[in-house]
Formats: sequence, structure tokens, C-alpha cells
Amino acid sequence: MNQVNAFEQMLIESDVYLIKIYFSIDKEEQAKRFEEIKNNPLKQWKITPVDLKAQELWEQYTRYKKKMFEKTNTSHAPWHIIEANSKTKARLEVIQLILNKIPFKRTKI
Repeated sequence: MNQVNAFEQMLIESDVYLIKIYFSIDKEEQAKRFEEIKNNPLKQWKITPVDLKAQELWEQYTRYKKKMFEKTNTSHAPWHIIEANSKTKARLEVIQLILNKIPFKRTKI
């Protein structure tokens, strides 16, 4: 993680738009989604052993996530944490964020 901030600064200085997004869901919502996936034959392919282990390691993942935010949330490349218990609301929020961050020009047709 010691190199992340310098690398991101180089990207930005190279005119790259860097938007760091973290979709945050709570433990109960994640368990519910995993249960739905496990019980749906059309979606079972989506779940991996790592996903299943995530519930057991929730607290440990949370500690590392907080450390990651502490070390890599900078003024030049801040994290945008999106509450994602509602997928639709989260997706709309991300679209709005991206539209607000990246300038665009309208062209005449």
C-alpha cells in the first residue's frame, strides 16, 4: 500500500480520471444475497469458495478495509463509499458520481 498514493498521483498527472468507488453492503445483506445465489441454479456459478469464506472473515476484512481507506484516501484520489444494500440506488449514485466527476462537451449534430 505504500506505493498506491504515488502511483495514483502519477495517473492523475497523466490526465487519467481516477475515481475510486467502494460498494459497501452490510453483513446481513451479503448473507442474504449469497443465500439467494446458492438457491438459484441460474446464478450458482457466481459464488466462489472465497465468497463463502467472506462471511466467516467479515471482521478481519473490515479491519483491512479500514486500513486501506486510511492509507489510500487522499485529496487527489479520494474514496467514494457507496452504500449498496439497494443495488438500484447504488447504481444510480455511481452513475451520478461519474457524470459529476468527468467533464464532457456537448457536440452539435
